[in-house]
Amino acid sequence: MTRRDGRIPLFTRLLTAAATGEDGAPFAEVLGRAREAEAAGIDALLLHDRQSAAPDPADAPHFESGTLTAALAVGTRGIGLVTTVCTEQALPYHAARALATADHLTHGRSGWQPFTGADPAAAANYTHAGSASAAERRARAEEFTEVLTGLWDSFDDDAFVRDRASAAYFVPEKMHVLDHKGDHFDVAGPLNIARPPQGHLPLVHRVADDDDLALAARIADVVLAPADSGPAVRAGVRDLARRAGRDPDTLVVLLDRPVDAAPGAAAELRALVDAGAADGFTLLAPSGPAGAAHEAVLALAAEVRAAGPAAPASAAAPTLRARLGLPRPAGRYRGARTAGAALA
Repeated sequence: MTRRDGRIPLFTRLLTAAATGEDGAPFAEVLGRAREAEAAGIDALLLHDRQSAAPDPADAPHFESGTLTAALAVGTRGIGLVTTVCTEQALPYHAARALATADHLTHGRSGWQPFTGADPAAAANYTHAGSASAAERRARAEEFTEVLTGLWDSFDDDAFVRDRASAAYFVPEKMHVLDHKGDHFDVAGPLNIARPPQGHLPLVHRVADDDDLALAARIADVVLAPADSGPAVRAGVRDLARRAGRDPDTLVVLLDRPVDAAPGAAAELRALVDAGAADGFTLLAPSGPAGAAHEAVLALAAEVRAAGPAAPASAAAPTLRARLGLPRPAGRYRGARTAGAALA
């Protein structure tokens, strides 16, 4: 997918480590980094999380990502905030409420990233005997996504009329009960919150192998791929999406780009996009103190923006979906309701 305005989408992980040492940075410092990333033209921040202690303290998330999203929502204005959800431990109804709330708080700037990796320590924290197989984890994540999107469609976009004159708060016919019964979840619904501003929050999925790629083609909006994937990964995921009945132009493929001091980086990234190898990039901070690593990411982002179109992210595209050129999905019940009205 090529954005009409020629702007290259840029993501990066928000660093929460202190500028020096291994302890976490105070929130004021983390918020400052988020605002600096926003000013540098980065489109979205990946908020790392895990459900167990990190073997390497430098990799500890320091903040629970959902709570961090809510806090950053009121301190930033345009940047996307992508919350990590561990689908092995989380439950869809709770996640759907929390993520929908985040999207309302940010006025449509939220996304989510399912974490499907094996973590025996996390399993032990949730009284599981051990981690499931990779295939089982992916199957659970796929059903988790199906339930989430179904819950987000519990109310039509225009269900809440809030009309004092008629004392009508919402239109009952525009509320839908999910009644999902699957291999991993039984969820009745409906969700007790209005449909998110983006309809469905963009799903960001990192791929590590062919099975991940196939899953991403079925469920993801944004695909994060390793730097050495080359043009094959973008062509591959688009082909798989087409076979799954999806429009491949509704996916954004971001290649990892380790940040270094090599000259001509912005021109290199533009050439990759123009060649069809990527739609955009995830800027990976270099190793070393968090403060210097953060500055290096900002410098490359600023270089990419300076070398690109003069116009910044459009003020007319306030949501994360709009910034990425992704369509807003219609509710799953809209077609059925329209057909029913036609037959009436």
